[in-house]
Amino acid sequence: MKRNYPSVFMLAALAFAMTACDNEEIPVPPSYSDQYIEFGAPSIHVEAETKTGPVEQLPDGSSFGVLGYCLAQTAPDNETLNPASGNQIWANKKQLCYPEVFYKQEVKYENGTCTYAPLEKWYEQKDYNYSFFAYYPFGDDKGFTVTTGEKELGAPKVKFSIPFSSTDENTPLDDTQVPDAMVAQEIDVVRNTGQVQLNFLHILTGLNFQVNNYNATESGDPGKSVTIHSLKLKGKFYKSVEINFDSGYDFPDETFYGTYTILGDEDGDDVTIGGLESVSAIGDKTLLLVSNLNKTSATDGYLGQLTLYIEYTLGEGGTRTTKPLTRPENFLPAGGTIYTAQLNFIGDSFVLNFVVDNDQKWENGGDSDITFE
Repeated sequence: MKRNYPSVFMLAALAFAMTACDNEEIPVPPSYSDQYIEFGAPSIHVEAETKTGPVEQLPDGSSFGVLGYCLAQTAPDNETLNPASGNQIWANKKQLCYPEVFYKQEVKYENGTCTYAPLEKWYEQKDYNYSFFAYYPFGDDKGFTVTTGEKELGAPKVKFSIPFSSTDENTPLDDTQVPDAMVAQEIDVVRNTGQVQLNFLHILTGLNFQVNNYNATESGDPGKSVTIHSLKLKGKFYKSVEINFDSGYDFPDETFYGTYTILGDEDGDDVTIGGLESVSAIGDKTLLLVSNLNKTSATDGYLGQLTLYIEYTLGEGGTRTTKPLTRPENFLPAGGTIYTAQLNFIGDSFVLNFVVDNDQKWENGGDSDITFE
């Protein structure tokens, strides 16, 4: 007569269940040290030649959010934290980690000092590896949303959205309402490291404006001046960027419409540029925009479906003219870089050109130094 014997896998599962009933075999939670986790004054990644920019250091009174990880859970369906995972590196344990150290923890910055409450202690074990992920600015109305759940396994995910939702391209947009969004990560930090040092990286694209008047006489002397009366960027803009600290950036199909005024319509706002002269930072502002790297068509460029309107007068007594300009097709802006839109006047016409602003460059080439494993 044929007999049915339990499989090796069934026996192994039974043995595991039996040993789990023995209290001596249940993992003992690690103890805490008497040292608190502290954050040092964050740095912001900029190139050495950077002189100005929307944010070069965190403003006093600002804050950033942190998600912190250390221990992995025992199994995908067992939330019990496994002390043996503490000394594993992030790359080997992240699939079973959730943010058990910090979840959406606000860290305040003031006078070079970071504070948060309630304070959390390091585990006693000195070889435990911690990983911290941060986003700036922090707050319900600051643009960032943590899309990772409190018990969700794997690398964290956050989403940043520009706070506009208009569907009319004539709606005025206030550029001062767009924060300089940044993210940071510090991987495999041990207790003896001391303060956790975060290096923030910009994720938006900066855009400012410059006028170059190349008009000259036949003898080489300065030629006609040009007066800029108004400068406006209007159309459809991209709204959001999602950051997965494991796989990189993604861009939801979310947009808004409106008009950024770089230079106003009032007569007192006029800027006159003499022949063979240049004026940088027209309007004295840098627009912060989402560069959607998923869009490459001529209709929908990386920054959106946009038109730059310039109202100007060439020479004294010239005709006041309004000219619409679209982006050059070869302009492929990257996040984390400030570009200058150069309006180059030559004779009675001008050419629009975009260049990386070497005086305001955040990143070398635009890609952040965050490595998505």
